[in-house]
Amino acid sequence: MESLPLSAISAWLASDRPFAQGTALYAAAGPSDTYKRLFSLAATDYSRQVLERELRTLVRDVQVEIAAVAPLPPPAPPAPAAEAASPAPTPPAGSDSPLLDQVRQQLKAVRDERSHIHPQLTGKNVGTKARGAVALRIVELTDQEVELKADEAHVLAHGRLPGKVATADVVDEVELRRRLLNLRSQRSRLRQRPERADDLAAVEAELSLIESKLKS
Repeated sequence: MESLPLSAISAWLASDRPFAQGTALYAAAGPSDTYKRLFSLAATDYSRQVLERELRTLVRDVQVEIAAVAPLPPPAPPAPAAEAASPAPTPPAGSDSPLLDQVRQQLKAVRDERSHIHPQLTGKNVGTKARGAVALRIVELTDQEVELKADEAHVLAHGRLPGKVATADVVDEVELRRRLLNLRSQRSRLRQRPERADDLAAVEAELSLIESKLKS
């Protein structure tokens, strides 16, 4: 954790999250040898989900430590206005979408609330317990800001929120076949675990959906 590449992890979370790169980041910063061994194996839907979850947790833990020992950083200065003679840049994907507006409204609300309550940390009539509650809320809002900024970057780059695209919405044959192989591997393991019959049924259903999409 001493050399945690926080900015690199945040950038990875806001990207397409390539598994090999995420594995390298966790190997450098993650505390769990069990997860390191898991991520060293071939990527599956399960290991991808765990890798994303654990890297998000690392970012949140560092944000909590920063918020606990240091004041919040000042807001970034506004970007300089483009010169009149310069051509207008092409807007990135998703830059005018209602989804992006929604994410930015949530981001503004989080920042406004944090700005509103932050002065209470040094208020003359604020007791110790109340001050502690304010500090915890500021930490929560800072975590939310990190997540929303990652969502904003992902919408700008891809036109949608981060997360796995539902199989029903996947049209790329290569991606469908990749999921097919992963699910068949999961099915083989689940067939040896009678207590996970519900999970096996869900995998079977998704396999049937993929196979029908590949045949159409």
